[in-house]
Amino acid sequence: MTTRRAHKPQAAPPPARAERQLDPFQIVDASFVAGAGSLASLPPPVSAEVAFAGRSNVGKSSLINTLVERKGLVRTSSNPGSTRQINLYEARARDGVVFQLVDLPGYGFTRRSKSEKAAWASLIEGYLRGRITLAAVLLLVDARRGLEEDDLELIHFVEASHDVARRPVELLLVATKIDKVPRSSVRRALDQVSAAAPRAAGGALRRAVGFSSITGEGRRDLWLALRRATQLGGAAPPPDSGAAGEDEDRRTPDE
Repeated sequence: MTTRRAHKPQAAPPPARAERQLDPFQIVDASFVAGAGSLASLPPPVSAEVAFAGRSNVGKSSLINTLVERKGLVRTSSNPGSTRQINLYEARARDGVVFQLVDLPGYGFTRRSKSEKAAWASLIEGYLRGRITLAAVLLLVDARRGLEEDDLELIHFVEASHDVARRPVELLLVATKIDKVPRSSVRRALDQVSAAAPRAAGGALRRAVGFSSITGEGRRDLWLALRRATQLGGAAPPPDSGAAGEDEDRRTPDE
């Protein structure tokens, strides 16, 4: 007589990827809003804005694309100094928070006439000084080169541009291209950027966030810093989900 063996209950299959808890901080939509070659042509201020500033070859475009997980929202270029206007973008996270991202023209590029460079400087300074909704400025610095004279001048300008009609603008340091720095030297490079920057209000040391547009390293830390600076969003998100999103149709030139 054959005895039928009792079957062990099988474990439930793991939930499908779409059913797993989604990252509330993931960017689900990003688009180009407007380009402005003059202060007068800027769109009306709507909500808190985050400006990206830095030298022409520091990798602003690649950083913004990586930050919003869109490979082609901001067009990258091998020719430094391609961005000659202020470009505004909007990014919406899965939790509904909307960010206004502002790409400022790069500075420090020598292959432009004095009049062009003066016009760019006037445009950048006018925006930083007078934009009522400006909440934070991300100063991008090549991790291999550290802070240069132009960068220090921008820090002092932002610090001196306190407007009684808006709350103080927070300045965040971002060390780009850390994938090109030996792993054993990354912490030292970040510490050197922080030490070279003027102290924040109250004498606090400015912490530099390391970022790589190649590996995505630093993306989560940067979003957390942006949410704190703009007073948008809440608790820390789960680790990065990884892959970049699909290209967007609307693109603008960049350095």
